Amino acid sequence: MPSILTLFRSKRLAQVIVVLGCVRGVEPARAEFRKIPVTSVESCAVRLAGAEDIPYTCRLYRDAQAKLPVWEMALEFEFGRLTYPQWQQLVTTYASWHNHRNLADYDRDRNYTLMDFMPPVMQAWNRHQFHTQDLLSITTSAANPASQLILTKLVTNCWGTLYEILRLAKQDNPPAPMLFVTDSHSMLRALRQRSTQIQTHPQPGDFVLVYHHHGPQTYLDHVALVVDQQLFFEKAGAGDHVPYRLVDRSMLERIWNPDVYTFEYRRPRSQANWQTPQQVFSPGDREMPLTHADHVQSPHAANSPNPPTTYFAMQQIPAFLSVKGRFRLSPDMYDRTFFGLE
Repeated sequence: MPSILTLFRSKRLAQVIVVLGCVRGVEPARAEFRKIPVTSVESCAVRLAGAEDIPYTCRLYRDAQAKLPVWEMALEFEFGRLTYPQWQQLVTTYASWHNHRNLADYDRDRNYTLMDFMPPVMQAWNRHQFHTQDLLSITTSAANPASQLILTKLVTNCWGTLYEILRLAKQDNPPAPMLFVTDSHSMLRALRQRSTQIQTHPQPGDFVLVYHHHGPQTYLDHVALVVDQQLFFEKAGAGDHVPYRLVDRSMLERIWNPDVYTFEYRRPRSQANWQTPQQVFSPGDREMPLTHADHVQSPHAANSPNPPTTYFAMQQIPAFLSVKGRFRLSPDMYDRTFFGLE
């Protein structure tokens, strides 16, 4: 699949920079999705406000090999078999913000989970990691015969993930999402323009902006989608080892201390125009903030008189597969050789 390249370019690089907010340790790797290992499954006490009268079990999936302790856990909620009225209630509660026609039809013999009521993109990404693609090339031109190192990166982070969930939420048979990042200021502007701030309890389909101020400037640090009053879906960062997952409010606030960061809850406008990332985030959005950035030295940079230039690619992944009414990533997404950015 051809990629959409060179949408973002950072000019301030003496080293190769891996961005953005939501970054917690990044290592170069071939692009691929990986399922998060499960070392244990435990019961948990997180409650669902939207399913108080329907029996369910909270499960905590733990990856004891996670790179950071805050990435160890991911939640799931098991309902088991449902009556048709119970199924209808859960569709109304958890699928009213997205296109419920994309959900599988009721099946009295299915053992349901909360993720069965989420849109296809969330079903497919849940409890996965995405490992980035780095492609280094050397270019010359008649005007500039000196060699120039060019690094193209395919990266995705928390707000690229949220944008695509919201963009595809209302579509019938939605296409698979784009993998991308953009700078925090452009994303903050785009998300606020398409939503309204709320002061009451958040509902499924709302989202939270986590940010801090430095002088007059607001710096976006993290975003997450509201699934239930105490439950969120997030991509926990921009690095190779961060999970796509369900996480409760206590864990979110453990990572992003509300005494330090501001939590702003917002509701997408019903008539908002969620255009493709290429249409919204122009090359003018390419100046990346260095807040929370990790610097990874290119093996070629030290020997080059010209520092490398980094481009951030956008690429659409293959369509999801529907397996017994549940959406899954294409097998190509687990192939280390699939993403070629040449």
